[in-house]
Amino acid sequence: MPLEIISKLKTELDKLTKYCIIKLKIKEVLNASFTPQVPVRLPGDEEISWVDLTKQLNHNRILFLCEELDTDISNDIISLMLYLGVEDKIINGMTMYNAMQFVPTALSTICLGMAASMASYILVGGEYKKRVAFPHARIMIHQPSAALNSSDGKWEVSEFYSELEELMAIRETVTRGYSERTSKPIWIISQDMERDFFMSATEAKAYGIIDLIKGTSKKQNI
Repeated sequence: MPLEIISKLKTELDKLTKYCIIKLKIKEVLNASFTPQVPVRLPGDEEISWVDLTKQLNHNRILFLCEELDTDISNDIISLMLYLGVEDKIINGMTMYNAMQFVPTALSTICLGMAASMASYILVGGEYKKRVAFPHARIMIHQPSAALNSSDGKWEVSEFYSELEELMAIRETVTRGYSERTSKPIWIISQDMERDFFMSATEAKAYGIIDLIKGTSKKQNI
């Protein structure tokens, strides 16, 4: 093969290789999780430092719950609440609710979009007069549910009743929690929890789950 053709092939191959590398880098950047950063001047520092927005919000005692409440998320938020307080699924939600009642810091709860199931239980557990929802937020309460599964696919009657009794005990605890925080009779809470009971922000305020509807300006706060 002539040297001229070999040289041209090598040049084209180099171009193709560079293109593939650049394309791969772009793909990595697009797939990477991007966390916004904000400028902060730390005490004693002359220059501004850039820190993750989430860390700065946590430092200012602002915590977000924007995904399904599993054990890891529950542990993270409880740890942050306890740490910040000391510094100045069903069980997961109940654990977080209990921690909220004992930390020395008054906790505000804010519903931006949807607070359903245990998320509404956490919402109602905030400090009185500091439980907030935005105008188009939706709140839903219902009775606890659980998937009853045995290791071998078979159930003993006594085992089934034991699991059912535990679920009923959890239901009673959650019902009493809603009742205490909303000042509504237990029988009303229990009746409403028989199904998925959806509320608008205005209805949730009348129900006692929230105290304030946050508008787009201070004048629109209800």
